[in-house]
Amino acid sequence: MTADNDAVEICRSVMAAVPAGVAVMTLQDPEGVRRGMTISSLTIVSYEPPSVLMCIGGAASSRPALVPGQTFCANVLAPDQTAQSVGFAWAEADPFAVFEWSPAPDGTPVLEGTTAHLLCTVENVVEHHGTYVVMAGVDGGSLDREDALVYWKQAYFGEMTPVAPDIKGRW
Repeated sequence: MTADNDAVEICRSVMAAVPAGVAVMTLQDPEGVRRGMTISSLTIVSYEPPSVLMCIGGAASSRPALVPGQTFCANVLAPDQTAQSVGFAWAEADPFAVFEWSPAPDGTPVLEGTTAHLLCTVENVVEHHGTYVVMAGVDGGSLDREDALVYWKQAYFGEMTPVAPDIKGRW
């Protein structure tokens, strides 16, 4: 059996080898405060009905606002938006004052220039080892570009080359 520290390092190494899309979760909490954070765990749960999940660390300042009924936007970043990823992850200044955004009809902040965005409503939150799995229904959104920012092996990538362009799949 692998020791705990070895398992942690193996898990980190393996997961660093798995490319992830980069998104910024934005919301306006019940007190009207805009909140946001960079996420790389946006995942489809189902298409019928449309739902996604994201994982949020327990210490994240936005985490307490993510309760059932709360709306948020999952902003899928474009290749030229590494500054937004870094700004929402380690902001020294209010990222909403730095990056362009507009409000959805309910006030949820939607970042400008993204590849796509999903407007979501939290349905369920489950705590697991200090991380919160947030499951949400998809209420709407848009796909505005065909490219996206990718995080792989602790670096950002903006272009991906198909290795088997004739093979198409559908999740």
